[in-house]
Amino acid sequence: MAELDLTQAFWKPWLTELPRLWISPFSGISPSVEEIKVDIREQPEMFLLEAEMSGVRRESLKVAVDGSCITLEGDIRNGIELPKEERLLLGERHIGHVHRTLDLEVPLDPTKSTAHYEDGLLTVLVYKRVASVSEQTQIIVN
Repeated sequence: MAELDLTQAFWKPWLTELPRLWISPFSGISPSVEEIKVDIREQPEMFLLEAEMSGVRRESLKVAVDGSCITLEGDIRNGIELPKEERLLLGERHIGHVHRTLDLEVPLDPTKSTAHYEDGLLTVLVYKRVASVSEQTQIIVN
């Protein structure tokens, strides 16, 4: 007579399916901060910031400087709504609002700073402030 291992019969399905059940339902609902990958290089008078913002529409893209902080944000609207007779089998592309705030720990001058967005890559030149005046300014993205 074969012996039935109840422990394995009960736990094996949970152990194999739990990671998928935990991650999958939440993966496309709200893009996380970590999804905006950033490289920052410092030069004597400025910072060069490059951010991967694939899927973000140019019209929704905002870059704001406040003191020593720079905030990147935008909306991702991938895909279209499905007709009633269709169902989504796999949805890995994100839809929603993404944002990230970085503190460069040096007063920044938004009046001289520039931003350029092309092919999903946002490039921002943020100049260091000579005089210490605190103000919040939005940078226009070209």
